[in-house]
Amino acid sequence: MQMTVSPNRQFDEALSHTQRLAGIGTITASVAHELNTPLSIIISTCSNMTHEIEQNNLSAERLLHYIGMIEQSAWRSARITESLRNYSANGRLETAVTDFNFIIEDALQLVQQQFQGEYHIQLNVELQPDMKSIICDHNRLVQVVLNLLINARDAIGDDDGVVCIKSWETDEDGYAFGFSVSDDGSGISDEVMGNIFDQFFTTKPAGHGTGLGLPISRQIVEQHNGRITANNNPDKGATFTVLLPAMV
Repeated sequence: MQMTVSPNRQFDEALSHTQRLAGIGTITASVAHELNTPLSIIISTCSNMTHEIEQNNLSAERLLHYIGMIEQSAWRSARITESLRNYSANGRLETAVTDFNFIIEDALQLVQQQFQGEYHIQLNVELQPDMKSIICDHNRLVQVVLNLLINARDAIGDDDGVVCIKSWETDEDGYAFGFSVSDDGSGISDEVMGNIFDQFFTTKPAGHGTGLGLPISRQIVEQHNGRITANNNPDKGATFTVLLPAMV
């Protein structure tokens, strides 16, 4: 029997896909810069190999070293492009077993260079080691992490700042995993706090925000039977916290 998809669900999936595509534009420069490093290593290594072959000075040991450098850089390039492909993919919730920290690492792969280079934002990454596996839609949760990182970046604005992302295991309220994204920006006003998860609500200037990042993040988290909250930090900035069960 063929299953029909409700108009509301189709609309939500279309919004989610639109928001992902909008996000691609913000990370393109970061991905290009990130790819430049392994590609430069591959090019320079091939040049060195060619020179040493011409000089009849390439030992087997040196050749294996060069091959290892090329292979490592090629795999790094593949990881970057795969992260971008997964982020832009559309479709229904597809769950699989994954390392919880891999979700965060994939998101960081897409924005780390941009944060530290173009925006001069210090990224503090505090991931609990040896975490258990989670059954989830890896790509959708990467989208959540990326949305929160971009929001933290925008909250800091043109000033230098610090964004901290953490992960941990927990048994709070039946959840198994948690992660948070904190910034030292201006924080969230009382007037805005009640609306930040509303669709199309944004405090960003026209043309700089879709108003979809946070509501879609909440939708994805709730699809995973999780919880997302926002709070101002005691000193400066805000923290978004996501709690998730071990499986959907």
